[in-house]
Amino acid sequence: MVIKSSCTPDCKSSDILLINNKYEDLIFCKNCSLLYKKNLEEHKNKVLKFDKFNKDVKQVIETNYYKKQISENRSIIKKILNITKKDPNKILDYGCGYGVFMFAAKELRFTVNGYDINRNFTENLADYFETFKSETDLLDENNLKQYDLIYCRKVLTLSSNMYRDFSNFNDLLSSNGYLVVMDQVKNLSKYKSIISQNNNNNTLLLTTQTLKFYANIFQLSAKYINNDFGDIFIIFEKNNKIYKNDKISIETLKSFEKFSFIFLFLSKIKKIIQKIYYSFKNFY
Repeated sequence: MVIKSSCTPDCKSSDILLINNKYEDLIFCKNCSLLYKKNLEEHKNKVLKFDKFNKDVKQVIETNYYKKQISENRSIIKKILNITKKDPNKILDYGCGYGVFMFAAKELRFTVNGYDINRNFTENLADYFETFKSETDLLDENNLKQYDLIYCRKVLTLSSNMYRDFSNFNDLLSSNGYLVVMDQVKNLSKYKSIISQNNNNNTLLLTTQTLKFYANIFQLSAKYINNDFGDIFIIFEKNNKIYKNDKISIETLKSFEKFSFIFLFLSKIKKIIQKIYYSFKNFY
């Protein structure tokens, strides 16, 4: 069965494999190493209706948990600035959700805008920030090449068109801008995934190779990568060079899935060691 590729213009039908995880059909591209659900648009519409994405925004931002998340995001921003050595004039939260990153950036006195395909977020957060309620609004000519930092957290695993997302990043980033992606990848991951699970939370499965592949198309290279057993923190910067892409096979992804329990165990050991280390550090 020949399936038309819906990955990138460089991906061909001959690169596509159809697999089944016992629950649904999945598509794997051997060229860009992306594994995704067959009916992306249909799944996107289901995701938009999830209760967790349709809570009362103003009630959510008043909770103690939300305030703790703001503190965590302030630390993330400081880490980004420490790596990039640059204070951004303008920040975009791409897939802003309930806006916790934007409030953190605002507290640090940065100008920040938000975009999300869910209007529950953009319409209600418009009382606090400039938000864009559609991709058309986002890509207005006044926004092109205006953002020194684009922050994208736990968005791409829900994407229905990752090539378009990276195209948007390219259109919106300033010439010296940085793209920060925080998400889940399959490499050494402690998490089970759509390879073996009936997982409605994700539309696709990312790998480090996939993220670098899509970034490379738009001349973005990785300045910093940290993979904490499947939780990736990666900062891309503009680069005029195109690099040879690494690829990962579906067999390797299945092996990562099979041994996810080992990576989960190692992640727990790592946390224990870190806790002991910081306890001694604070004591002395």
